[in-house]
Amino acid sequence: MPHSHKSSPQPGNKAVLLAIKPKYADLILVGSKRVEFRRVWAARDVHRIALYSSAPVRKIVGLAEIENVLIASPSSLWKTCVEKSGGLTRRELRAYFAGKTKGFAVLLKGVTPAPEYVNPSEIINDFKPPQSFRYLKADEYAKLERTLMACEKGRGEYPPVPGHRYWGVK
Repeated sequence: MPHSHKSSPQPGNKAVLLAIKPKYADLILVGSKRVEFRRVWAARDVHRIALYSSAPVRKIVGLAEIENVLIASPSSLWKTCVEKSGGLTRRELRAYFAGKTKGFAVLLKGVTPAPEYVNPSEIINDFKPPQSFRYLKADEYAKLERTLMACEKGRGEYPPVPGHRYWGVK
């Protein structure tokens, strides 16, 4: 039975930069994947995610809010995957959690695709892509939000859709 690790509302921008394979980042942006599965998750309370699409994209492609974080066995997480649009096949989920007795399901809400993909080096000094995630300092998150708002002012089609110049790999 999954149990919940719900974040309590607190002031400030408690956020992580979450590295996600491009195919899954794309599914999150179009709304067909609403759960991100993780073998490890943040020890601190986080409320927001900056979606970092890993190689070959290597850009911040959007933002999301965390609705809830479930901790459960891989078999229970499969039920969550089916019920909540997890975006994985049973085989993919089993392979991902192989050897693990517990995993995390990060339930996403309020996904906002970036009007233009952002180079993380513009936001984070000495940026190195995270293996899984990295905490964002409040000033880094604020700078990311300002950058995205500036991009939005000059935007065309929003949110980006497949075929749009900001969709996937440029």
